[in-house]
Amino acid sequence: MLLVISATLVISAQLFNKYISQKKIAVFYFFVLLGLSTLVFKTGWPVFFGPDLLILLFFVWAFINLRQEISWQIWLSICLLLYFFCFSPPRMDIEFDNRYLVPMKPFIYLIILYLCSATRVKFDIKTFCFGWIIFYPLLLLWNIFISWLGTGYFLTRPSFIFENNFEIPFLLFCFIIVAFIYNNKDIRIYLLVAIAVLLTGSRSGLGGFLAVSVFYVFSLDRKRMLLVLALVVSILLYILAIRGLSAFNAANLNSIDRLQNLHRIFAIYDYSLTEALKYPLGFGIYQKVPPGICEQSKEYAEWVTGNIYNCDPIMLQSFVARGIFQYGVYVMIFIVAAFFWELRKRMGLYLGLLVLMPILSASFSVGGFSNGLAFGGLLLCLLAYQQNQQNSLEDFTRSQAKC
Repeated sequence: MLLVISATLVISAQLFNKYISQKKIAVFYFFVLLGLSTLVFKTGWPVFFGPDLLILLFFVWAFINLRQEISWQIWLSICLLLYFFCFSPPRMDIEFDNRYLVPMKPFIYLIILYLCSATRVKFDIKTFCFGWIIFYPLLLLWNIFISWLGTGYFLTRPSFIFENNFEIPFLLFCFIIVAFIYNNKDIRIYLLVAIAVLLTGSRSGLGGFLAVSVFYVFSLDRKRMLLVLALVVSILLYILAIRGLSAFNAANLNSIDRLQNLHRIFAIYDYSLTEALKYPLGFGIYQKVPPGICEQSKEYAEWVTGNIYNCDPIMLQSFVARGIFQYGVYVMIFIVAAFFWELRKRMGLYLGLLVLMPILSASFSVGGFSNGLAFGGLLLCLLAYQQNQQNSLEDFTRSQAKC
């Protein structure tokens, strides 16, 4: 742990001195974040609505200043949104209400994406991403420290103010912006992101990180490639040490709650994908998970909904498991394909596929395509790409004018 802390402090200081120009302002924002993290940790204030509120405010501004071609596919998302909201089979009168707005979010996000994917902003996204990559592991260490002061134990799953399974995709999006959109291959940036993933102990975060690392490794020279591979192995060994071997034993469903829930959902279809395909629009957004499955997962029902008898599909945790039940396999695949298609249209095949990785990886564990923080990071990538293209065009125009 001392080695991790030392490496984090040294690398953060080096990157801060090299890439942050307005240091006093950056330090001020860091202490604001530190105070916010402490406040949320001590009080448990609800902050889950924060990312969606920021997305809404941005969307209003972007819509007012709309200056882009809109794909016809937006109508598919609008139709699906209306269908699931208006025509999903109702729940029984004796049952709890579902959090039905959560499964509506992927369609809302797609509509926002179609309307904002080519938006240009003047906000310095590059510096923001550098700052977040530098500050995030420090915020995690602070979270570990204040937990240790209270309990005497090191926190193995630290976070900033959200669940770390939500925060890691946003961190990965910031890394993609720096390393691929702005093409900065400083190995210390990758090392700091690796340390952050290591500190969180998140399996889904590790999956997203490894997916992005595949792209990163093949963009490096041979010497740096070997160093990156060594870092990945180190992270795997660390998470293995704090989570235990059973946490990665896919053959043992009892050790992986997301796989367990997915396995239970397929019991509805007699464990047959063919049967699942016979429900093209799933069971809708109001229906409860069948009692037999809910009873097997009552600890997750209590954790997520606050009541062991509330069989809201949100108890399934992962977007994939919930999506199969609520949307059906076809619509769930459409959501993933629609995101990718718009990313490919704006950024090209390579970057589009890369940017999809963090949110897709998170979908197997948590909200993914229905999580505001993950979608916000994806939107930030598109804004950074448009900003970089604009800056490159302006630089080219100035160079031509000088000639």
